[in-house]
Amino acid sequence: MSLLQVKDVTYAYGSHHLFGKKNQREKVLSNVSLSIGEGECLGLLGMSGAGKSTLGKVILGLEKPQKGQVLFKGHDLYSTDRNTRKQLRRDLQVVFQDCYSAVNPKMTVEQIIGEPLQNYERMSVNEQEQTIEQLLERVGLNREDMGKYPHQFSGGQLQRINIARAIALKPKLIVLDEAVSSLDMVNQTNILSLLRELKSVYGLSYLFITHDIKAAYSISDSMAVMENGEVVEQCNNKTEFLHSAHPAVKTLISSILPEHPRYRSLLQKPNGEEIL
Repeated sequence: MSLLQVKDVTYAYGSHHLFGKKNQREKVLSNVSLSIGEGECLGLLGMSGAGKSTLGKVILGLEKPQKGQVLFKGHDLYSTDRNTRKQLRRDLQVVFQDCYSAVNPKMTVEQIIGEPLQNYERMSVNEQEQTIEQLLERVGLNREDMGKYPHQFSGGQLQRINIARAIALKPKLIVLDEAVSSLDMVNQTNILSLLRELKSVYGLSYLFITHDIKAAYSISDSMAVMENGEVVEQCNNKTEFLHSAHPAVKTLISSILPEHPRYRSLLQKPNGEEIL
């Protein structure tokens, strides 16, 4: 059984009244279905406005769909009881694009990472401190960073702190919503490498939401493409994705430019290597 199953999910923002007239907003998601297995990373690609982030919120339990189901570990997130939902939430974490707005600027790193531990674990002060230190070391930071505040870190460092918080409870699935798109190329590469390492060490599953095909290709096991609120293509592996005949996939692939302008009409470098 899949760790996560999204079944025929439809979502539209609520209607509103303007000058006495009722205006129904267009659907953001329409009959979306996908699944993620244990230890798998699904790359969810699409242009801006395709519905990717909204689907991420539905999966996280933040936006209730008008139709369909979100099954996590076999439980429907929107129909199960409150206690079960709380336990499921422990195994379902998120890392957002904006690493600064994702944290409280008045909290220290120790408080930021310690928040989920306090909510779910019964630890002594010393046990929690040791756990936070270990989490910081796991993401490439150290004990001296525990007493610092968010403004004292670069974007790449702060995203590592957000990742440390996300893995604190050893979840089953992490939704990565454009988690590297706001970082420079060096930090993107380092964070993607860290995410691959953590996936292997902890047996994590990821939903990697992005518009960046290179980033998705570097970390994903399978890939799906959204367009106008629908999943228009799903590929079990990256080779299948590269050879997809779907226009949306071709558009994404054609947006990738080789390093040298001379070869920008091709999908390969001059030595025959794939651009991806």
